[in-house]
Formats: sequence, C-alpha cells, structure tokens
Amino acid sequence: MKEINDPLSEQDWWNAPERLAWWNFLGFSEGAIHALESMAESICNSRQLMEAFNAFHQKTAHQGDWHFDWTPLPFDPLIQEQLGEDTSLFYLLAYLSALPHTLQAYRRRGIPMETFAETMADIQFYVEWYAQRHHRWGFEHFPWIARHLSGRLFSLGRLQFMLLPFPGKVTALRHRHDHRIILLADPRQPLRADGYAAGAGTSNTLISPEEVWHPEWEEDTRGWKGHPVSPQGYVLKRSAYFSREEWEIALQHGDCVLDVHIPQGKSLTPEDCQRSLERAYEFFPTYFPEQTFRGVYCHTWMFTPQLGHLLPPESRILQFQREFYLYPHPGNEGFLLEFVFGRRERPENNAPRDTSLQRAVLDWLDRGGELFDLPGVYLYPPSAWGKQSHWRDWGTFALEE
Repeated sequence: MKEINDPLSEQDWWNAPERLAWWNFLGFSEGAIHALESMAESICNSRQLMEAFNAFHQKTAHQGDWHFDWTPLPFDPLIQEQLGEDTSLFYLLAYLSALPHTLQAYRRRGIPMETFAETMADIQFYVEWYAQRHHRWGFEHFPWIARHLSGRLFSLGRLQFMLLPFPGKVTALRHRHDHRIILLADPRQPLRADGYAAGAGTSNTLISPEEVWHPEWEEDTRGWKGHPVSPQGYVLKRSAYFSREEWEIALQHGDCVLDVHIPQGKSLTPEDCQRSLERAYEFFPTYFPEQTFRGVYCHTWMFTPQLGHLLPPESRILQFQREFYLYPHPGNEGFLLEFVFGRRERPENNAPRDTSLQRAVLDWLDRGGELFDLPGVYLYPPSAWGKQSHWRDWGTFALEE
C-alpha cells in the first residue's frame, strides 16, 4: 500500500486524477483501477446514474444507513437494467466514495493514519478475491466493508475488532477469588439430548420432540441456579447453584463486547493473536472511552466443534478455538462450507480435495457426520491468551462436582 499525506477530499471525488490517489492508497491493481474508472465515466455520462449515485452516497456516508445485514446488498432494478453484470461496480464505487468521510471520522477521534491504512487494506483483498473467483471485476462483500467504512471495525494486527452489544443469551459468572469462569445456559434455548442447541446440524440430525429439553434458570438475592455450559458448547443436564458470595456476573446479554474477526490469507499464530488482542485492549479505551467492554466475543466457522475430530491437535484453528468458551447455537454446516469450499451448499462429488481440511470435511460428511457452528467468548486479559483458561476452569468445576 502506498503512503499518502492527505488523500482526496469528498468534494474532489469526481476529479479523476485526484481519485487515483485513493486507488493507489488502497493498493488496487491496474485491472481494478481500470474497471472502477470505467464505471466512474459511465456514471458521469448518465444523469440517471449520477442521481442514483448521489442519493446512495448521501444515504450511506452521511446518514449512516448502511447495509449491515449478512445478506446480498439489494440492487436497484433500474441500475441493473442499465449496467448488467457491472452493477456491483456501481455500488462499490459508491461505497468507496465514503472514504474521505471515514477518514474525517478517524481524525475526529485522533485515530492514527496507520490504523486507517491497515483497516482499509482489507478492501483490496476482497476486490481481488472476487476477480479470481468470477474471472471479472465486481464486488459482493458489501455488508463486510460497510463496517470498515462506517468506522465500526478496525484492523489491529492479525485480528479485527469492533464494539457491539453481546448478542448471546447465556450468563457468564466469574469466581470472586480465583477468577474462574462458568457459563450458564439460556433457559429459552431448547436443547438436544446431547446438550447442543435444538436445530443445530439439522441437515444430518433428526430430533424427535421427546428428545428436546429446556435448561432451568433461577436468580434470587443469594445467587443463581442454572445448567453449566461446557467450553465445547454443550449444556450439562444437571443444574448447579452459584452464590453471590463467591460469584459475580462477568457478562450477560447486551453488555458491550469486542467482536473479533479473523481475516483470511494469514497464519494464525498464538503470538500474533495475543499481540492483536493487546492492541485492542489499548486501542478502544483510548479512542472510544465512552464504551467499556466486558470481554471478547467471536462467531466463526472455526468454532465448529466437530473440527476437533477433523484436525490434528496442534492445528492453529483448534488452538484459536480453545481460547474461547463456546455455547449452544442452532448453527449449520453452511458457515464452514462457505470458507472451505466457497459456497454454503453441500459439496458435490467432484468437490475439490486440494487441502487437508477439504479432504477431512468431505470424508466426515461421507461418513454421515454433522457440522454446525458455535459462538464463543473470551473473558480474560490478553496476558492469559494461549493458556486456554476456560478449559482449565472447566476441569476445576468438573472435579468439584
């Protein structure tokens, strides 16, 4: 990525020589630049496209009405009729026109230019990824880069982070003296006989209504009674009581957490992850002091519990998974399949077997194995990364029981 002192202002967006500064800043290839500049020329030559572009820019960059939902960005049929398969380039150019606005937001909070460059470098990856996959220029990761351009997500070394309310319904308790962590199950989440969420992996697992059960939950002035969750993401059928004298709430639904994402294309060493976490624990209190987070949350295909059967124990993916305390979720195989094979549908007989993970997944599915994703939380300081503390704490709890 080339360095620039002061990239293009919003007012200069339609000045082609100046706009090139942004493309160089983002590290776009000549092919990507040519495709975007051709689209810019088409917009400038069409009153209809220019009006639609300005309206969309106003809606996103100025009003903050981005498409955050994990579904394809809805395209205007009139724009599609005029641009055909190049329609996604129209919206990509419109999204990128928010860059000067995003940079201003960084500067208002005093966030360094280096962090801006590190975060926006992600865009180039997905532009090139689309071209490699479809053999033409376009874009489809709009909900993803909306988080970059709206100033919500930040790349801090190996990992990316953003603040959000904890979406889980489990309750995390922390021991007041030895700081052990126990998750208690969400009483509203129906469970399978094995303690995983009813509906998880339903493409392979048929569950009769008689097998489904609901965990208990009681809270009073003395403490909490509930069903403990294993760090592997399943719930025990026996309940336990936790007194307020010994335990306190560490995390509950709606609390602010650091949502962590794992960009593709890089190794996942424990050392890099720990350094990234250390940066995040310094970054957000410095630049977002009004939002105090209580832990780290992650929902990724890497948290598919069956990976423990498919990968060697020293796998970086398993090492990352075991740093988190997983909990029930009615996930399915699509999350993992999309990252391993590029699509959420079940692989066909001629699916690629180029990687050890692809081969392991296909063999597992051929044997009738199920797959489903889980979310998880990390509730320790960065210095504890690599110790897999949730597993250690669970072993202590199991011995006590």
